[in-house]
Amino acid sequence: MTIEQLDALEQKVAKAIHLIEELRGENNALKDEVKQLTNEVVLKDSLIQQLREENHDLSRIQEEATLGKDKEARIRSRIEQMLAKLDELQYL
Repeated sequence: MTIEQLDALEQKVAKAIHLIEELRGENNALKDEVKQLTNEVVLKDSLIQQLREENHDLSRIQEEATLGKDKEARIRSRIEQMLAKLDELQYL
């Protein structure tokens, strides 16, 4: 092996080492980004679960309100019927 070949080999090894260092840096940056994105996903999953629970609670409240309105309407109808009967008795 000549000095020129050895110099060329040394340059190739230096380039390979430099490339490996760059790739390790990129790999670490990507690992950090994955960790950050994973944390964001966990937070968003938690928020989604919270919103689902709130939605369920609101649906239940809405259903109760609807039942309350139905009950109110039935009571109002019965009161109106009773008042109508009292009016009839007044005119007898």
